[in-house]
Amino acid sequence: MGNLRKIKVEELKLGMYFNGFEASSWVDHPFWNNKFLLKEFSDLQLARGSGIADCWIDLERGADLTPEAFATPKERVDAPKVQLSYPADSFFDDVEQARKLCESATAATELMFNNARLGKAIDMEHCLPMIDQITASVMKNSSVLLSVARLKVADDYTYMHSVAVCALMIALARTLGMDDVGCKEAGLAGLLHDIGKAFIPMAILNKAGSLTAAEYEIMRRHPDLGYAHLAMDPSIPRYASEVCLHHHEKIDGSGYPDQLSGRAVTKLSRMAAICDVYDAITSDRTYKKSWDPAESLARMASWHGQFDKTLFSAFVKTLGIYPIGSLLKMESGRTAVVIRQTPTMLTKPVVKIFLQDDSGAIAGTEILDLSSRDVTDGILERGGEEWLSFNNLEKLWVDSDN
Repeated sequence: MGNLRKIKVEELKLGMYFNGFEASSWVDHPFWNNKFLLKEFSDLQLARGSGIADCWIDLERGADLTPEAFATPKERVDAPKVQLSYPADSFFDDVEQARKLCESATAATELMFNNARLGKAIDMEHCLPMIDQITASVMKNSSVLLSVARLKVADDYTYMHSVAVCALMIALARTLGMDDVGCKEAGLAGLLHDIGKAFIPMAILNKAGSLTAAEYEIMRRHPDLGYAHLAMDPSIPRYASEVCLHHHEKIDGSGYPDQLSGRAVTKLSRMAAICDVYDAITSDRTYKKSWDPAESLARMASWHGQFDKTLFSAFVKTLGIYPIGSLLKMESGRTAVVIRQTPTMLTKPVVKIFLQDDSGAIAGTEILDLSSRDVTDGILERGGEEWLSFNNLEKLWVDSDN
C-alpha cells in the first residue's frame, strides 16, 4: 500500500497521484477512476469544482505538497502567489479527453453486454462511476462529448450507441432543469436502455442488410429481454428497468412492447425514446448512411404522435438549431461543419470552415464563431453530409491540427 496523505482538494496539483476523495459516494465525486496520476488541467478543474473538501494523494506514485503548503497561515500570505494559467479556449484539449472517455466507456459497456450474455448481473460498482464521469464531461461542456460520440465504427455501434444515448439523456436532463442526481439517473437509464440486445443473436444484431420480417420480430424482443434481465437484479433502480422496457413506446400508443400512450410512459422513457432515435438516425450503420443532424431534427419534428412535444422542444434546445456535426453551406460559398453551440444564439454556432484549393482538395480549416460581431460570413443553408463522407472527413471536424 502506498504512502497516503490527506490534503485539501484546493491543494491538488498536476503531478500528484490522486487516491480518492474523503467522500466516496459516486453521486458526490466527478471521476470514473478513483485512483490516477493527475496529468490534465481538466481533471484538476473537475476535482476543484466537486464541492468536496478533502482528498488523498499517494506520495510513492506522485508529487507531494510543496514546502510552502506546510507554512503557517501568515507565512502563506507573505509568500509569493503563483497564478495558474488555463487556456482561454480548451475545446480541442477537451476533445482528446472526451475521446479517451468514450473509448473507455465503450470498452466497459461491451464488457457489460458480454457479462449479460453470460447471465451475470450488472456490475454497478463499475457502472455508476462511469456514469459519474460522463455526467461531469457533459456538465462541463456537452458539445465536446456529444461531438466525439457521433463518431462510431460499425463493430462498436451497439456499445457506443449506449454511451451516446447516456450522454444525450444527461444533456437533456440538464436542459429540463433536473438536479445532479436526476441527471445521473437519466444517464444510467440511457446506458442500460439497450441491454436487451445482449440477448439478440449476433447474426441479427450485426446484419449488414435489412432484417427479414422474422428477424425484425426477434429484434423487437430486446426491450422485454432487457427488462427481464434487469428486473431480477435488486441493485438496478426500477426507473432504469422501465426505460429499458419502454423506450420504443410512442405518445400515440403505436409503439412496443405494451402500446402505452401519453403519460402512461414514464418521463425518462419518453426522454430515452427521443435520444435513442436521434443517435440511431445520425449514425452510420452497415445498411444505411447517417442523416444530417439538423435534417434529423426536422424529420423527427414531423413524426406526429411519436414523441412528447415538450420534451422534444427541450431536446432541440439542447442540441441547437444546427446540432453538432451539421454540415452547412456558407454565404461565402464555403463549406463548414458545426463543432459547438453558442447557448444564447442558437442560430449562430461555432463552425469549422473547410478551405479548398483550386482543385477542390481540402487545403486547411478555419474556426469561425458566427456570434462574433467581427464575422461577416453567415449560414446560407444546411446540408451536404454526403460531401463530408465523400471526402473522408468524418473525423476531421474534431481535430485541432487541421
